Amino acid sequence: MANIRGSVDKALYGLTMEHLAKLSDYVPGPVKKAGGTVEKLMQRYRKDPLFSVFGLDSREYAAATLGGGTITSIHRKIGDIYEGCVREVFHQTLGLSAEQLTYSATIRSGDNEKARTLDVFIDFSEVTDRKRRAAIRKFGRAELRALASRPQLRLIGIGMEVRHCYQTGDSKRTQADEAMARHLLVSGVLPIMPLFCNQSNPTIVRRYRSVWVVKEGMTSYDMVQSLSGYDLYDFMRRNSRDFRKPVIEMLKGLSV
Repeated sequence: MANIRGSVDKALYGLTMEHLAKLSDYVPGPVKKAGGTVEKLMQRYRKDPLFSVFGLDSREYAAATLGGGTITSIHRKIGDIYEGCVREVFHQTLGLSAEQLTYSATIRSGDNEKARTLDVFIDFSEVTDRKRRAAIRKFGRAELRALASRPQLRLIGIGMEVRHCYQTGDSKRTQADEAMARHLLVSGVLPIMPLFCNQSNPTIVRRYRSVWVVKEGMTSYDMVQSLSGYDLYDFMRRNSRDFRKPVIEMLKGLSV
């Protein structure tokens, strides 16, 4: 496992830094529309017959305006990082190919049909290590019993929708996620949603728990380690100094 850990560390570090490097390319929408610089945005606001009356041409307002898109961009990149990292962990520790880790389906939500792909799919039969396969199968059965006291289905694997954090309250997205969970259950796949933060929308999390096995914060990291043998939280903690820098630099750019 020590040799594998070094290989996983290297892959995850490269993946994470590649995503974080893209933060420096981000230009907020209002700045783009104004010509590409904050000063041009301020000039536009000062000339506006409404903004100039109510103080919306102030630097404080401009900073608040730019902050929303910037924060969204940061969260989007961190989400990409966790999706990629969790997938890479299982790719290397379980020896599963990209094709083996993929599960796609057309899901009906309301009147709409949409193609959905899981972030991680682990088919029990594809795990060659017998002890690891038995441990993963045992985990799946235990979590299924927690989801339904007397489940009437035979699991063939587990499927994960990886979220770094879930703070949105978008009803269409929620309905689509619930439809995906129901599809997985009737297909014999245990639906798991690891949320790696503790700041997710509590209303949505409570709603999801009826159809998803939801893990939050450290329990998400613990689950990944239990299934793979790799300590993802330890990796993130060891490299936190490098991972913080691009984010902090981006946030400093909000100063107007």
